[in-house]
Amino acid sequence: MNRTIKQGNDAYKKGDYKNAASLYKTALGKDAKNINAKFNLGNALDKQSDPGDAEKYYDEVASVTTDASLKAKSFYNKGVAEAQQQKLSEAIESFKQALKLTPEDDEARENLQKAINDLKKQQQQQQPQPNKSKQKQQPQQKNKMPNPQMMEQKFNELRDKEKQLQKMLQQRPNQSQPDKDW
Repeated sequence: MNRTIKQGNDAYKKGDYKNAASLYKTALGKDAKNINAKFNLGNALDKQSDPGDAEKYYDEVASVTTDASLKAKSFYNKGVAEAQQQKLSEAIESFKQALKLTPEDDEARENLQKAINDLKKQQQQQQPQPNKSKQKQQPQQKNKMPNPQMMEQKFNELRDKEKQLQKMLQQRPNQSQPDKDW
């Protein structure tokens, strides 16, 4: 079994990730609990642009290993795989877990910050932007011609008000102007 993992490692180093993944799976077929084979399989799957399956193996390793260094690497790699899948909230949590175990890991810190920034951008893009929609509606209303029927109604209302005003003025008794008091 260790020989199969070593062959997988050799294939991985040569860039033959498909063969490496196959060898790691063979090793896991013989010992399903082999943490090194799971971690390496996750790496090989990630190199093959399969972050979803890689994430599962990293998660398994992180949940069972007692080796703090391996656990931190698993959380880190899991975070990278989650970020590739745009699972930014999950990636942030994974990077935080990695940093709890290895606070000096600058790469984990940088990736955490990048995931936080990407999540903020994503949330800003998803929020409705009411200011823009109001601005778009106002010019449309200015350019819109009034309805002829509405114009007729407003004109009639104004004419009626003018008639009422004239009647009121006619009904008042003619008052002469008072003499000036100088």
